[in-house]
Amino acid sequence: MRSWLRQGIFQGPQSRAHLEALKRLQPEPKDMYAHDYLYECLSVLDSKAQVLLAYDGFLVAAATVVLTVLPGDAGSTALLVAALVASGLSGALSLMVVSVHWTDTYDLEHPNEIFPRLLEVRNHRTLSYRLSWAIAQVASLLLVCGVLVHLLGW
Repeated sequence: MRSWLRQGIFQGPQSRAHLEALKRLQPEPKDMYAHDYLYECLSVLDSKAQVLLAYDGFLVAAATVVLTVLPGDAGSTALLVAALVASGLSGALSLMVVSVHWTDTYDLEHPNEIFPRLLEVRNHRTLSYRLSWAIAQVASLLLVCGVLVHLLGW
């Protein structure tokens, strides 16, 4: 099994074998919808995860600014630090969604296994995205609460 770092990278005889397997793979017309659908799902997840990463970056920046410009008491500081941690966790999960996955030579040589593998990748990334999205909402709530606690002196 190839390491995650070298997954999908082929050199020497492996690259020739991979290219030959790729040339032999021609999805049947009846399989084209499933193929296109699964790849479109992965593209949608990539786009959504990119937006969520930007949102997480905004939350981190906002919490950091509030912590440094408006230092408050322990309660508001704890809420803002929790918002930072939640935003970082959400960002890390979003990065799992946009990670690179290439079809291996084995998958190309066994076309009946490509679709289940793509579905597995889609399912994993969907769960990561949804969890990341939920954590980002918690981070937003923590940020707003931290600012309110600070400004209202609760």
